[in-house]
Amino acid sequence: MIEIKPSTAKFNEREFNHFQKELGASLPIEYKKFLEKNNGGAPEVNIVELKNEEIKSFSVTDFFGINTMKINDLRSQYETYKERIPSRNIPICRAEGGNIVCLNIDNGIISLWDHDTELMNKDFLPANSCFKVASSFEEFLSFMKPYGHEDALDDYKVEDVWIDPDFLKELKSDKD
Repeated sequence: MIEIKPSTAKFNEREFNHFQKELGASLPIEYKKFLEKNNGGAPEVNIVELKNEEIKSFSVTDFFGINTMKINDLRSQYETYKERIPSRNIPICRAEGGNIVCLNIDNGIISLWDHDTELMNKDFLPANSCFKVASSFEEFLSFMKPYGHEDALDDYKVEDVWIDPDFLKELKSDKD
């Protein structure tokens, strides 16, 4: 499994229970256990690959926690996005590029909310802006794989390189 650097803020059971009460739902136990252990946090550089025509993959930059700094606080992020993401979903982490990963509080399904859809479509409906990622939080974590940039280029070979002769002269004169 991918490594996640836990938040410096400690998990607060009372605040978590209060948040669940506000939502009118109990969040999945595996998600609660994740918060108890990490309370949000920052994963190592990763990739989550999707079986989707529009979005092939994404990377999670940080998870939201309870009583953390506002930018990574679960309740604060919920308040920010609740009118923009599909109803009965909460934002649980941020993906590169400004997208949000959501947890459906009724069925535990994890989805990627694409913030660009509301900008591109004047008849935007939040329900149409998510792509299913996983059936559960635990499955979602298993889909997160470490991403090494060097691995991505293993099959590529440089065949030819052209350097502007004037630029090459500049490089050589800088060395002298």
